[in-house]
Amino acid sequence: MGNLELERGTWIAAPRERVWQAITDPEQLQQWFLPPALGASMTRDAGGTLSVGLGPMKANVAVLEAMEPPTQVTMLGLPDRLIAITYTLEEENGGTRVRVVLHGGDSLSGDAARERLAPSGEAWEMALANLKAYVEGQELPYPYASQAAIYGYRRETKEKFSIERSIWIAAPRERVWQAITDPDQIDKWFSPGTKWGGTGLEVGGRMFVLDPETGAEMYTQVIEAVEPPHRLVTSSVPEPPETVHVTTWRLEEENGGTRLVLTHSGYELEPVETRAINMEQNAFGFGMMLENLAASIEGKELPFPQGF
Repeated sequence: MGNLELERGTWIAAPRERVWQAITDPEQLQQWFLPPALGASMTRDAGGTLSVGLGPMKANVAVLEAMEPPTQVTMLGLPDRLIAITYTLEEENGGTRVRVVLHGGDSLSGDAARERLAPSGEAWEMALANLKAYVEGQELPYPYASQAAIYGYRRETKEKFSIERSIWIAAPRERVWQAITDPDQIDKWFSPGTKWGGTGLEVGGRMFVLDPETGAEMYTQVIEAVEPPHRLVTSSVPEPPETVHVTTWRLEEENGGTRLVLTHSGYELEPVETRAINMEQNAFGFGMMLENLAASIEGKELPFPQGF
């Protein structure tokens, strides 16, 4: 099952067929599953892939598999398919007992799995309360439920809040390392048409975007640790009132390719009123960014050619 397993459930006063529609029909999912604060829409293609539209961008967030209507369906988070979410629907007392199990994460460390439990458990309690209210025709009790935590992308301790995303890339670690450290290669997948520069791949070195008019540094990242081809840590150089964030890239050999894990930390320092939405947007944004990176390395067309 993997290193991560979490279970939540609720009873809904409605037939299984009605609940099944609410968890598989994208138009209905959008009503109770997506937080209105995102301003997002949801679609589902013929292959079962669920996509969230964020402004002009459309991100594939999950795929529905092993569907056994109206009793069970499994949803795998994209692009890594690392964590699965299985809904089971059972008839009970004239209604439906809904059980949700979050499981998987074979490549997660013990700490990484444990630090997902609290935010994911809370998010699923809120999501299932919303599902129950939606199906029963009541007002949603939680107009904001964290998608990042629902899919297992949030890591939290008392001291630290982070977003963590990963992707498997069909290339050796050395190739992936070049793509995330060479400014000329960062151009290709992160910001096509926007020049990146750097002062050297060493602790204290900087990576940055060049202002096309003045040549000044923008969006500067300072290198805190460099261990080729295993680990790179950078910290942002923000302009007030922004917060310093730390980005850790870990490269691990897996199935003849590379598992690239990105951890973005520092959200505990943000104001409470902006933290949740920033984590939400970044969780999806980092997933899209990793898809671009993998496509560039594997010689494929970028799914998001406009960059970030």
